Amino acid sequence: MGQGDSELIVTDTAAVLIDAGEQSAADDILADLQQYGITKLDWIIGTHPHADHIGGFPTILNYAAQNSDLTICNAMSPQLPDSMVPTTRTYEKFLDGIEANGLILTPATSMTIDMGTASLEIIPSPAEDYSSLNDYSICAYLTCGDTSFFFTGDASKPEEKDLLEKGELDGIQADVLKVGHHGSRESSTDAFLAQLQPSYAVISCGAGNSYGHPHSEAVSRLQQYCGEQIWRTDESGTVTISSDGSNLTVTTEK
Repeated sequence: MGQGDSELIVTDTAAVLIDAGEQSAADDILADLQQYGITKLDWIIGTHPHADHIGGFPTILNYAAQNSDLTICNAMSPQLPDSMVPTTRTYEKFLDGIEANGLILTPATSMTIDMGTASLEIIPSPAEDYSSLNDYSICAYLTCGDTSFFFTGDASKPEEKDLLEKGELDGIQADVLKVGHHGSRESSTDAFLAQLQPSYAVISCGAGNSYGHPHSEAVSRLQQYCGEQIWRTDESGTVTISSDGSNLTVTTEK
């Protein structure tokens, strides 16, 4: 995945793709879909319109529009104020791909996606006045039996603070945290982690990236909850976490 972000959630009856990394990640994602025998994505979710999160979607959408072995049923992105809507070529290609599949881009609202043996609760960004697109990230809470996962996009301190103060995380704890913003210093704050109480953490970051991700301070905070159960994609490659509803199994590419 490199310095990007993508999570594929698969149950016996449904599949959801959260983000699709940079454009260069698209072929790997398509290969994964074929490997798992996935011919339908119930939802694709672009947590926020940065190229390292939605860059792979145009290729995937174009493939689905031109081939019968992949159908994309729904697409979601955050609600943005007009001043924050990007004009990048990546975002334009994303919108073109949505149109090519006859889809309407659904603005994120509080909702639950039924995935059969699991449910995915969508938690939209709670405010409309952030200075960074990162803090408009869609978050998502996946429950499968007694196990749970929390996905964050690039949410950092301002969004985490608002999610907590507005009660959006009340009653939510997660066994697994997909760490926000590639493990930047401004993500995974003490208060946020105290609410979620994760036992496992996954950080998506590129080897030798120029941003210093993950930051040692963020890793230190995560270690207070997860100990050594922290996986980094720059070291482990693709991280797969399977749930039988009671237990979690972690496997890595490397």
